[in-house]
Amino acid sequence: MKQAVLNWLFPSYCVQCQSPITANLGLCDYCLEDLPLFDFSKYNNLLHRPDIVEMFPNCEFDKLFACAFYQPPFEHWLKRLKFSNQIHYKKALQQTIKKQLAQFFEQSPTLPDTFIILPLHKSRFITRGFNQVSQVWQPCLANYAPLNNVLIRNKKTQAQSELSKAKRIKNLKNAFICTEDMGDKTVAIVDDVMTTGATLNAATSALKQAGAKQVWAFTTCLTPI
Repeated sequence: MKQAVLNWLFPSYCVQCQSPITANLGLCDYCLEDLPLFDFSKYNNLLHRPDIVEMFPNCEFDKLFACAFYQPPFEHWLKRLKFSNQIHYKKALQQTIKKQLAQFFEQSPTLPDTFIILPLHKSRFITRGFNQVSQVWQPCLANYAPLNNVLIRNKKTQAQSELSKAKRIKNLKNAFICTEDMGDKTVAIVDDVMTTGATLNAATSALKQAGAKQVWAFTTCLTPI
């Protein structure tokens, strides 16, 4: 009854087709089903998918999860959330991520020991006021493994979107420090968009130096190259 009253007072609409939906959602069932998502039934580890291997040949992490390629509608949603903090797009992304995580872990029931959402540098967090990756992903991971904040972004880097692939790698060298011994653990790192893999590789390097047995990368989207 309470939810019905809230839906009547504060109606919510699908971000794609504008049909009425319940307040905790961002997409109707039809639009969620219609999204161009990766199918994990054939390649549970996207590093084994030939086209993705060709796009990203130098990944240092051991397993890759993503929901889809960075293209419409995801490109629009992520930009609006990152730069305008438009919450209805957060709900749509969370629905998408939860759907994909359920399929991923159904195909591969082994869980990582912990998830680490990649941190912003302190100055960038102060400027932006929030970490959009944490906002989106944290509720999605609650049923899988504990969150950990052992990674520190100790180097203030130039925005990756402004740089070439070679400069991205140089920009992120030694950008992360792991503050705990991760000996013999399987660690999953989380980011929003993988463009070249430089950020995820830099985080992987720090975690493996701290003793991590495996590092898995979880990202909302992959940028097709």
